[in-house]
Amino acid sequence: MEDSLPLWKVLEAPLISLNDSHVELFSLLVLFLLTLVALVAGSKYRQWIRHLVQAVSVLVFFYIVYSCLGVFGMVRNSLYGVTLIGTVFTEAFFWVSLPLVVIAFTITTGPYFCGWICPTGTFQELTGAIREHLVKRVRRARKEKHQVRPSALNLVLLGLFFAGFMALVVWIGSTKRFYVEDSSLYWGGSLILLVYLVITRAVDDAAIRVLRGVSFFLIFGSALLKTAIISPVHFAFANVEDPASALTTFVLIVASIFLSRAWCRYVCPWGYVMGCLHRVSRLRIQAKEECNQCGMCQKTCRVDAIKNGKVSLADCQFCMACVDKCPQGALEVVDVWKKR
Repeated sequence: MEDSLPLWKVLEAPLISLNDSHVELFSLLVLFLLTLVALVAGSKYRQWIRHLVQAVSVLVFFYIVYSCLGVFGMVRNSLYGVTLIGTVFTEAFFWVSLPLVVIAFTITTGPYFCGWICPTGTFQELTGAIREHLVKRVRRARKEKHQVRPSALNLVLLGLFFAGFMALVVWIGSTKRFYVEDSSLYWGGSLILLVYLVITRAVDDAAIRVLRGVSFFLIFGSALLKTAIISPVHFAFANVEDPASALTTFVLIVASIFLSRAWCRYVCPWGYVMGCLHRVSRLRIQAKEECNQCGMCQKTCRVDAIKNGKVSLADCQFCMACVDKCPQGALEVVDVWKKR
């Protein structure tokens, strides 16, 4: 086995046969089962369990999984696997099984994948402590005191980062030929610009979340044309040197310093799919009559999916931090299928 950068895999070859594909599928099923354990666990320990699942997920995806479960790859792999049905059944199973498991769990429970398992989301969340330190005043202004302007230092830092990003793109372009596969850089550049516009209040946060749908159809269209746009974090999945994927990964992590889970909010195509499925999923978070609209849930939510005690199904990632931190215990996970 080659010991190459940036990462190496425990297994030497992609698992493309039916007999071996169960290794990846089993790993994902175990992660989902851990999230179901957390569902019945008390609020005191649930977030600790979630962080454990996130840590294990990163190890599983980087050192075992070969089929790219990135934010673009989930869409692309699903479509590719469907096209193989009727021709190469074992390979079709390999590409379709993992996305189908995620979709099935999302419908029968909720969008756990986004809030508990997705490595792209985990990387963004790891920057939370830094973000809280740098943009605490901005977050307070955006959620509580809208008349306060964002810190000039934050805007300058973000502007400098955008300029540096563009300089790196130009430099990479001078050293290699850009291909369609490198188009994730456009997503990275757009993300920085969107974050800048949001924190300066030039655009409304909720209004531009529709761009996730645009992102989904762009990736879906490229997959139909049999053109692969490489996901952020792909360099780790595939164990290859991919400057575009690595740079976009760095961009989404830095963007989350200024605005929590910015990629999830505005440009994630798989997040768009999860949001659509959550509208028909079995479980969702709802406020009870005891809710006095204290605003604690709104402050807790990392993706601003809660307004006045009401959870947006399109944006909720089912991390359940709002349920665990509600001082009145007024938020609960509800089985809406039983009500019907």
